[in-house]
Amino acid sequence: MTDRIRRVRFAASAMVGCVSLLALATSPAAASAEGCTGNPGSTDGSGSVCLNVKGTKLKVDKFTLDKQSNNRAWKDKPVVTAGKWKWTGATVSARRVEDKKVTKTINKSFPNNTRMCGYWSKYPGTKACITIHK
Repeated sequence: MTDRIRRVRFAASAMVGCVSLLALATSPAAASAEGCTGNPGSTDGSGSVCLNVKGTKLKVDKFTLDKQSNNRAWKDKPVVTAGKWKWTGATVSARRVEDKKVTKTINKSFPNNTRMCGYWSKYPGTKACITIHK
């Protein structure tokens, strides 16, 4: 076996080992995603909205929906949907520059590529969304 062939075989086996280690290192232990939309200074009071989801693969453990409106004080109900599933929370009140967060544990699995969106009931057009996937 020539020295050149040995170097090529060694390089190829080293490459396979690196790829295997990289695949192990990038496998997530838990999935999470965040989607945000809007602007806290919007003159209509819709504010900025973020949906943060924690879970593993297709199972959602919990979510947090938050809103900040620097323009005016507000009262509104949080709403989160995922496919046909829907949750509406209790009314939340905030002062003019206050950021409000609502967290809910659901421990529920959804079909692959389900779109989960969160919004506040008075401003359904300002939705923060993520996609649940493997």
